[in-house]
Amino acid sequence: MHSNTSRSGKGARRARNAALRLAGGVAALAAVGSCSPALAEDQIVAVALPTAQVVGSTPIDSIGVPLSQFPANAQRVSAKDAREQRNSNLADLLNDNLGQVSISNGSGNPYQNDINYRGFQVSSLLGVPIGVSVYFDGVRMNEPFGSIVNWDLIPMNAMSSVNILPGSNPMFGLNTLGGALVVNTKNGKDNAGTSIEALGGSFGRRALSFETGIVDKAHGTDYFVAGNVDRQDGFRDHSGSNVKQLYGKARWHGNDGATQLELSAALADTSLSGTQSLPMDMMANRSAAYTWPDTISNRMALLNLKGSHWLNDTNQLAGSVYYRKASLHNVNSNAQLDDGCFNDDGSLATTTAGGITTYKCANKAPNGTAVNAVTGANALALGYGRWTNAINTSIVDSATHEDTVGTSLQWSNFSQLAGRNNTFTFGGAFDHSRITYDQTTYLARLINYQAVVTPHQAYGFTANGSAPSASNPALFTGSNVIGAVNLSSNVNNFSAYFTDTFSVTDKLSVTASGSFNYTTLNQGGANNRYLNEDGGYAWTDDVSGVSYYNPGYANAYRYSNAGSGVASAPNGIPAGAVAGPETNSLAGSHHYHRFNPALGFNCDLGAGQGIFGSYSESMRAPTSIELSCADPNSPCSLPTGFNGDPDLKAVVAKTIEFGGRGKLGKSTYWSASVYDSRLSNDIQFIATSNTYGYFANVGKTERRGFELGASTKIDKWSLSANFGYVDAIYKSAFTTASGQNVVSGNKIPGIPAKTLKLGLSYAFSPNLSMGGNVILVSKQIAHGNESNADPNGRVAGYGLVNLNLHYKPTSNLEISAYISNLFNKRYSTYGLSGMRSIYTLATQQFMTPAPPRAIWIGLTYSFGGKASGADKD
Repeated sequence: MHSNTSRSGKGARRARNAALRLAGGVAALAAVGSCSPALAEDQIVAVALPTAQVVGSTPIDSIGVPLSQFPANAQRVSAKDAREQRNSNLADLLNDNLGQVSISNGSGNPYQNDINYRGFQVSSLLGVPIGVSVYFDGVRMNEPFGSIVNWDLIPMNAMSSVNILPGSNPMFGLNTLGGALVVNTKNGKDNAGTSIEALGGSFGRRALSFETGIVDKAHGTDYFVAGNVDRQDGFRDHSGSNVKQLYGKARWHGNDGATQLELSAALADTSLSGTQSLPMDMMANRSAAYTWPDTISNRMALLNLKGSHWLNDTNQLAGSVYYRKASLHNVNSNAQLDDGCFNDDGSLATTTAGGITTYKCANKAPNGTAVNAVTGANALALGYGRWTNAINTSIVDSATHEDTVGTSLQWSNFSQLAGRNNTFTFGGAFDHSRITYDQTTYLARLINYQAVVTPHQAYGFTANGSAPSASNPALFTGSNVIGAVNLSSNVNNFSAYFTDTFSVTDKLSVTASGSFNYTTLNQGGANNRYLNEDGGYAWTDDVSGVSYYNPGYANAYRYSNAGSGVASAPNGIPAGAVAGPETNSLAGSHHYHRFNPALGFNCDLGAGQGIFGSYSESMRAPTSIELSCADPNSPCSLPTGFNGDPDLKAVVAKTIEFGGRGKLGKSTYWSASVYDSRLSNDIQFIATSNTYGYFANVGKTERRGFELGASTKIDKWSLSANFGYVDAIYKSAFTTASGQNVVSGNKIPGIPAKTLKLGLSYAFSPNLSMGGNVILVSKQIAHGNESNADPNGRVAGYGLVNLNLHYKPTSNLEISAYISNLFNKRYSTYGLSGMRSIYTLATQQFMTPAPPRAIWIGLTYSFGGKASGADKD
């Protein structure tokens, strides 16, 4: 909507909202009424959903519940789907198979997709408000620093299934505003044998993976190991990936199966490069880099011990303890610092020649290299090339270290209550994370789109204090550091939870759940500013108005930005300035707590059909990075500098959902649901430019929509269709940093309203099969267009076709071919509105090109069993 929304438009929306809620409430009441004891038959057949579809109702997935008893439209994707489609990461797997999922990618690296699930996002890049939690083997994979999820740390060939649990499920703790992704792993018993696969093809990709499962029945043990190496150059310049993953698990069963112990370990070492969005005037060369380098190197070690024990036939104890260590290293090029291109008030600087006024820096660097990249004769005589040019740049080097220790314990009871079946679980979980973050911003110069760190400063000292010359050279002892951040943080998360499912009748079950969440965040540190944005040693604080200078550069000589040589007199102390460097403390202590309830029901209507409904609440505490980048007067450049420590409020989500699922005939399954999620104190990243911004509570937001899904098998054909619709809107008015007035009803950027996924496969014979899918995605509002007022601030919808072919010439060997984007569609999944190109100074739309057509060929050899064929549906 535009900011001038009419009263009649608001009234119509309120009427639609009321009608939607009233219809859902009437349907829910009617459904519960149809399940009442008075209407119950003596012999009832449970909803005949696939027995393999079991989902975990708590993070400790020791038991799990049938999908037919989960009071929301949970979905499940198996390892078989991932193997047939050869998805390299979890984001791609979900995007290929779920109608309510879409992806966006701002960097161009295949391992850095953002997932949009029901309008909630989970990303591997800082700056995205995270609304989905991700668990791997019961361990929370949302990083303590920023709650992001690094998809490159999750080994796909160790996955047995992923359960997608929608709603504000309080059982899964922080970030479960819109849903939880629960990744279950393989074991040696169910995946016996060895499989080795080699893959290669487009974009210089060469990958090798293996998995092996071993069973030792005599000792009641089994073992599983999987590994991956994936190297690819990327379809854009400087966007390569190098991913190495290793996973292992050992299990022991004792006491006639009553006791189980499981020890697993995961290691990952990855390096990912991306090259940012492109302005539209550069999109003719879709492989070009805007600036580079932009790399992320991740390392992770995870050790996880889980156990369960049946005390008797109706009571079970289960628990886990884990240690996770992660090191994240980022190098980012930022080309937003000006060198005389802008006036102090932010307007474009002009120059007048021959009575004609033009922009001072217009078209100075069409190829990324400015004409005045070095200074004049005096500087050249000293062997010193000037650090800047018409486009001033910086390199940001940051390192994050995280150590997390966590434990959980739960008790489950399956005794009958009042003569009816009842399942009760009570548990608690605690984790402690120690985070250190160090970041340094260096002056740089832009050469052919590459930001190159300056080897030394523009300031020099001479031995006699006289002006530098060829016979009186300056010693360049100054630092090239603009600023530095040192942050340490301790985060504690505690939760106590319960869930109870009671069979009111043979047809109707009710589930009540709740969790008490308590989070503390204590942090210390500071950011120090040594130079201003164009390398000067004096600056004025944006908030206080105080002028500072760095005394380390007083009485030094500076080489002129105009290229006319060295200054004739040393720098003095600016009048009225205070000796710096400017320092902002990052110290702060924050506490968040809340009880989050949930209530749901499942009803068997007979003939294999069932309905469900639920109401749930969940909380998300602000993260350390959000609390350290929340000052609108001093925006920070992610993942770079921070400012002070303003407080932010916790985000609270409340979701209502109603739907149904069932089976038609022998092999046709369907599901449908309608939902409404409302958030208060939602946190969004407010962009002030294409690299700068801050986090803020923007008030209320809403995601409402519906989803439909169906799958069937007809002879040798397998067919599926999944559709999702979501309307993600702001419900509170606020003003962005760029002055946009956002009003209630404006759509949240980056979230397509409609997605459709069609899947098809045909088995020509037991040894030859062909499959594919169609992905259709509607348009979305571009980031930076929060008010929806820019008619050009949109990303167009798109349609894709992907194919796969599998042929087994022998029982041990399989040859596979994969084609992505069959018709070579030119499209984008991410856009930025109203940004200024550093090369032409034109304000325009920025887009990240999506991959063109790609073809990969794989060879898989299996022996000693059928490890790859053991995947369950």
